[in-house]
Amino acid sequence: MAISGIGTTGYTVGYETRRTERNMTSNNFAKQATEAAQAAGQATAVLHGADEGSGDITIFSGAELVSGSSVSVYKTKDFDPENPVYKVKIWDKSGNVTERMVDVSKVDPKNCDTAEMYAYTANLKERGKGSFEDTVLKAVVAKSVKDAESSSGAWSFSDKVDWVKIVNDIMQSEYRYGDLKGYLEWKKFLSFL
Repeated sequence: MAISGIGTTGYTVGYETRRTERNMTSNNFAKQATEAAQAAGQATAVLHGADEGSGDITIFSGAELVSGSSVSVYKTKDFDPENPVYKVKIWDKSGNVTERMVDVSKVDPKNCDTAEMYAYTANLKERGKGSFEDTVLKAVVAKSVKDAESSSGAWSFSDKVDWVKIVNDIMQSEYRYGDLKGYLEWKKFLSFL
């Protein structure tokens, strides 16, 4: 399993299943991020994931410590790769959950919400278009950057935004600061969108 964290105003913790070949010492990152956020007076979040007994397969789970929310993307037991529809569950800081089915063929990266973007990028990864880091994690980073720029903190998972513009802005910032490797990584992600 892989656990990743990003953000400057808070921590976003992402988890991907089926990654046991990675270094297992990183398992403590979620705990360390939570402890660091608590010490800094930040909110905490529970990282939800497995939907036991449902037969669904967790593709991605992430928790935002600033907002206290959590999101998971699942392949349902009747998943059809020719017509990819993912179940997305979102928990708020009180543990209330909402569930949506996202048909990725109808997702417009120029006008979609976070739940749709996470399902869309999870599908890219599942289809072999890129690694977890090249797809889903890039969407998480893009949301974290946008959250950091926002005066009100994290935006709602249901707010529709232009992800292409966000990614293009990040890519251009990388270029301006002379990070050509970062620029090329974001350019690759932009080509997926």
